[in-house]
Amino acid sequence: MKYNTYLSLVVPFILVLTSCSSDTCTFVITNNSELDRTDEPVVIKRSEITNKTRFSDDNLLPIVFFNNKPIPSQVDDINQDGSWDELAFTLNISANESKTVTVQYVKNSEYPAFSKRTNVRFGVKDESGAITNRTNLSIKADEVPTEPFARFQMDGPAWENDLIGFRQYIDGRNARDLYGKKLPGMALDTVGISPTGGLEDNYHVMLPWGRDILAVGNSLGLGGIAILKDEQPVRLGIRLDDERNNIELTNYELITEGAVRSIFTLNYEGWKVGTEELSLENTVTIWAGSYGYKNTVKLKSDDTLDTLLVGLVNINNDLDPVLNEDNPAFTLFSTFDKQTYEKEYYLGMALAFPSDKYLMVKESPESGAGITNTYLNYIELSGDKTFDYYAFAGWELGNKGFTSQEYFQNYIIDAVRKLSNPVTIE
Repeated sequence: MKYNTYLSLVVPFILVLTSCSSDTCTFVITNNSELDRTDEPVVIKRSEITNKTRFSDDNLLPIVFFNNKPIPSQVDDINQDGSWDELAFTLNISANESKTVTVQYVKNSEYPAFSKRTNVRFGVKDESGAITNRTNLSIKADEVPTEPFARFQMDGPAWENDLIGFRQYIDGRNARDLYGKKLPGMALDTVGISPTGGLEDNYHVMLPWGRDILAVGNSLGLGGIAILKDEQPVRLGIRLDDERNNIELTNYELITEGAVRSIFTLNYEGWKVGTEELSLENTVTIWAGSYGYKNTVKLKSDDTLDTLLVGLVNINNDLDPVLNEDNPAFTLFSTFDKQTYEKEYYLGMALAFPSDKYLMVKESPESGAGITNTYLNYIELSGDKTFDYYAFAGWELGNKGFTSQEYFQNYIIDAVRKLSNPVTIE
């Protein structure tokens, strides 16, 4: 069940319980770092509240108050068992500052209608020709669309926050695309739909909200996945000119969609790599107020060691990419240039990987069969073969600061500093 109460980046806070009553808890949140944090994600698990209040009732929901005023929050059923698991909200907190928030239960009907700052849209045409927003969908290997806009509003699921948007090609390519946004409102529910209600490519032209800004081609886009097999990259999926997927079943499921964060999963069953069949789960989390999103990847294979490849498109950029290994916890790989369509606007893109799993980066061929025009980041996986990586993008029309490579580098460096330096308990 999805709790949509009108409504990770990893949670960079440690929470200290200071007082509780039967239906109220107070938490002190402390930022011991030298970084100011705006729209910092915070998650409190249900057990952290109910273990102290001894209060649990699905007819009532917790809400967060700061200075006696409610702040945007949401309750999410992460494990989809019908009851909420986590309370999520964002908080502005300066360097070396502490803030006290109160969590209080209210009736479901009294939950405030917070402004929506995240959104997931997977528009699919049904048998009647109507376009509906799907919360789940399974696609078989032989159901690859043979022409654009035959079935999907935006070639697959798309997700956004108030700053930027992304989409996943679920037509077999499984590359990642990018929407530049000029306005903070949620836009993706309407793009890709004609005035008469049909499917239409109307997002490759500039509109008041923004547009699709990234040329993807047969690359992996911003954060698409492949695997190394016999020293050759094998993409998760196929090229646009192939007719049958190399994945037997692709499953999409929306987990939550709300004011401050949205989450969905993509499960790939029967991924054929040579003579083997693998499976891969990718969970995408986007928070309000961030120029990026989080991927959690779980690979299942019979091999002791696997090397996954995560791509960053290399089509319109002429400047050299930057590999930054200064942070012990995260390795950053980024590009910056006038690398939108027609090389019209400045755009920075980056991927952040756990340093203990990062091997190297190589460049794919510019043409030929297979993956092209992509920087391939090599990630070594063993054990449970689970890891998180982050994708970031900054477009000059969304924030004029992104006309500067230095500004973009400072943004992504600070982003991973926040991820790797959680505040401590006072």
